[in-house]
Amino acid sequence: MIENKIAIESFQSWSGIAQIIQTFDFVRLFFFMSIGIGLSILVNHYGMEKLVDRAYRYRFWISAILGIFLVFFEIHGSSILYWQNYLTNLTNISQPLIGISRAIRSDEWAVNTPMMLSQYYNHSGLFPYFSETIRGALTDTFIIYGQPVRDIAIFFRPFHWGYLLLAPAKGLSFFWIGRTIALFLVSFEFGMILTNKSKLLALIYTLMVTWSPVVQWWFAINGLVEMLVFGQLALIMITLYMNNQNYYRRSLYALVMLICAGGYILTFYPAWQVPLVYVFLALFIGVVLENRKHFVWNKKDIGIGVGLILLLSLGMIYILSKSGGTIDSVMNTVYPGGSAETGGNQGLRLFLYPGNLFFAFSRELTYANPCELAVYFDFFPLGIVLSAWVVIKQKQQDKFLIPLLLINAMMIVWCLFPWPEWLAKITLLSYSKPVRAFLAVGFINILLLIRALALFDGAFSKWFKVGSALLMSLGITLLAFKTYDGYLDLKMSMISLLLLFGSFYVILSGNKEWARKTLLVIVFGIIFIAGLFVNPVVNGLDAIYQTNLINRIQQINTTENGLWIVDSGAEIGFPVINFPLMAGAPTINSTNVYPNLERWHLLDPDGSAEEIYNRYAHISVNLINTSNETHFELKSPDLFEVNLNIMDLEKLEVTYVFSKRDLSILSNEAVSFTELADENGFKIYTVNYN
Repeated sequence: MIENKIAIESFQSWSGIAQIIQTFDFVRLFFFMSIGIGLSILVNHYGMEKLVDRAYRYRFWISAILGIFLVFFEIHGSSILYWQNYLTNLTNISQPLIGISRAIRSDEWAVNTPMMLSQYYNHSGLFPYFSETIRGALTDTFIIYGQPVRDIAIFFRPFHWGYLLLAPAKGLSFFWIGRTIALFLVSFEFGMILTNKSKLLALIYTLMVTWSPVVQWWFAINGLVEMLVFGQLALIMITLYMNNQNYYRRSLYALVMLICAGGYILTFYPAWQVPLVYVFLALFIGVVLENRKHFVWNKKDIGIGVGLILLLSLGMIYILSKSGGTIDSVMNTVYPGGSAETGGNQGLRLFLYPGNLFFAFSRELTYANPCELAVYFDFFPLGIVLSAWVVIKQKQQDKFLIPLLLINAMMIVWCLFPWPEWLAKITLLSYSKPVRAFLAVGFINILLLIRALALFDGAFSKWFKVGSALLMSLGITLLAFKTYDGYLDLKMSMISLLLLFGSFYVILSGNKEWARKTLLVIVFGIIFIAGLFVNPVVNGLDAIYQTNLINRIQQINTTENGLWIVDSGAEIGFPVINFPLMAGAPTINSTNVYPNLERWHLLDPDGSAEEIYNRYAHISVNLINTSNETHFELKSPDLFEVNLNIMDLEKLEVTYVFSKRDLSILSNEAVSFTELADENGFKIYTVNYN
């Protein structure tokens, strides 16, 4: 068993960090030492200031070269190596280059990535819009858990373009590396706008956004990275559009805005889309007001605007014509369904950020998973405090701060108190649980902090800074200790207290150069501990595609394509139900991102169990050969079990069964099982209908 989880009794040593780097061998050590020595030589030759200046000047070229290099060597951040824990008799055990595979990120390595890989091996062709592999029936792969498709609709998903052009491992690398580099660059460019071109503050902002705990723990799914990239990039394009009178360039900026708008819409995760739209609306107001004096209007702008709206509308209508039924199906499920949220009861999330410092290295939470508690490390409440100082004390009616403060107040109230249902629906916040909407609060707090630091021109006395920093750090630490309910021990709390005190003191030092440089060091330290090591650094997909089991599934399925089920009788349900997908095997009980009601009605003609299977679900199938009829059992909101009498296998047109147990003992005169393969601890059977 490969150890991929850290579980220590308390944060009493650096054993967690030791495990993160335990896979280093001499070759890897030599590689990273070479990088370090190379950087040292460059710094010694050019000097730090000149080197930083050149890095800024050539940032796009450096990013492009780095991206090509990493994609060539198939570097990605998927926890896909965790699959090795489910296989036996492996000839080679692959390890991450850096870090550990995260079991808790199963929605990435056990759902999203297998579905993506299945697009390469679909029986009817590469990258279908409607796949025959997922669910073992025609399944919309574009709109839910968006996968790469060979369709014009992919225009709005540029990070999927690599899949269409590259082999699976390089396509996966392009997806991970491309989004990381894009988020870094876009955040930096927008940070330059936000800070009136302060490179230092822009870099601090970039690090706080790109490698924040919440972004890293949710990096691969639900479109959070895409929302941040497209939202900020659209604002950059608006800024460029308003400051440029060349209509060729304005047309290019509008084209990028078109991709941003379509891409944002198609993340199709309103729980984050809606609150973040309010954030970007506040920033849009700031951008427009800041640049209105430079904007020269022309009748051509009407044509560009109309063209932009028309193309976006046509694109969405086209996608809706293909995926409208899927959207309707999802909205009418029992889970997640279309229930309306009314807000409230998430006030304590304001004090979660100190504990996020320890998630990547310390013991696991006993009452929740780190993904659900991951937030921005936003130094609350200093962003609000300094913004209020700038607006009230300095009397700067800043065009960014005022809209952001208003939206922040709205979001905090949504997270703290229940709203009338009619108001929640009017504002569209009914689509966003407060636990998800809080992401917008953390993001705004960072925006407020960085913008306020860029405008702050006051000075506090030393004792005021010490007293204020001490009071705030004590208060936040105590509230964090209470919020985490036993997770933070005394040593963790002391580390949090000291870090917060130092950070608050530095931030309150305002616009002094030493304070900004110190804050950069502090932020880099925070993201190094809380963000950089959340996802592993992995190369390639050999850990999957060089296994005997995958090769055998591909061989069998190529010889005679048929429907598969994964038998969970030996308690192998999720995530193993999705393993055959990676070989292109059409699997009935792979994760159903939306229900196949027609299929389940074959087993439940009167629909009496529809409330159980009408949902997004991981599906366990337990084959039985008794007098009991097939029946459904709900195990959790996203998991149900089908106790399937083998006499009903023919109704589902099952050809192959993937199992850990000996199914021959279930055979009878009507249905029998013939073993085709036994690889890596799993057996493959063909079903015979007599």
